[in-house]
Amino acid sequence: NIGSWAVTLAAGICFSQFTASLGMQFAAVVALGIANTIGGWLSHDYVHARGKFGEIMRPFGYFCGGMSTTWWSDKHNVHHARTNEVSIDEDIATDPALFLWAPDPKNDAPWRKFQGLYLPFPMSLLFLIWRFDSIKVAIDRKKYEEIFGLACHYAFMFSMVPAWTFLGALLVSGFMTAVITTVTHQSEELFFDESPEFVEAQYRSTRDAVCQNPFSEWLWGGMQYQLEHHLFPTMPRYKYPRIMAQVKAFGEANGLDYRVTNEWELLKMNVDLYAKVATLPPVAGAKGSRPDGPKTDITSLVSKAKDVIKTGA
Repeated sequence: NIGSWAVTLAAGICFSQFTASLGMQFAAVVALGIANTIGGWLSHDYVHARGKFGEIMRPFGYFCGGMSTTWWSDKHNVHHARTNEVSIDEDIATDPALFLWAPDPKNDAPWRKFQGLYLPFPMSLLFLIWRFDSIKVAIDRKKYEEIFGLACHYAFMFSMVPAWTFLGALLVSGFMTAVITTVTHQSEELFFDESPEFVEAQYRSTRDAVCQNPFSEWLWGGMQYQLEHHLFPTMPRYKYPRIMAQVKAFGEANGLDYRVTNEWELLKMNVDLYAKVATLPPVAGAKGSRPDGPKTDITSLVSKAKDVIKTGA
């Protein structure tokens, strides 16, 4: 995969040099967007990896992926340990842009009723949000090696690719990555006042995807084997197909539902969920998506700004 990432990145950079051609710039956006998505999966793999090779490759995240490994580890480890637990797992804290359940009136937004229509836009912002949070965490925690790596990453990209092309690539990549990462969890069970045993929680909150062609199998970056990954997060992704039968058999033996769905049907399930929640009335006392106390990630800052606007403060 690192080879395919490098080839796709190089192709995008080559396409971007033809600045007078809109067609070539579009090709560059697509190629660089795919490269960024593949680079994200590799960064994810190296953070999970154990052993000397994982340690050596971990800086790939900030040098090549544009993301702080410190920020990613903190956020992602909580997601793995407390999957779909409301107010704990930030991966389901998508409001105020998108709502996964009917919120308390104080947390509601007037645009929720239209979220089924504008769904692609906030999804495309995923990598911009992640990169903002990465820079902030690296600076706040004085992670100088990450700051240096991020600076090198942006210096290289902006010296090789026009700024608007790079921005377009991040939006394309954000949409692709958001679609892949959200559909395997968001349509499953959400735990509002429950903290299930770890293995049970993974079966109840996670669904595998069946990719329909080799390109999808490559683009999904191992996330199609989401349950296997959550149960064995340090296992190399190429081993996941080999253990699917055992994971399914374990579930059947212990009364746990092994969930697997075609990639396109899975996407439709997620879109239908957002459309359904858009029509629901707010529910007084509904649990908020984030814990009480100050939060400084970009989505929490947007949510705070919304509250200020709503109250006129």
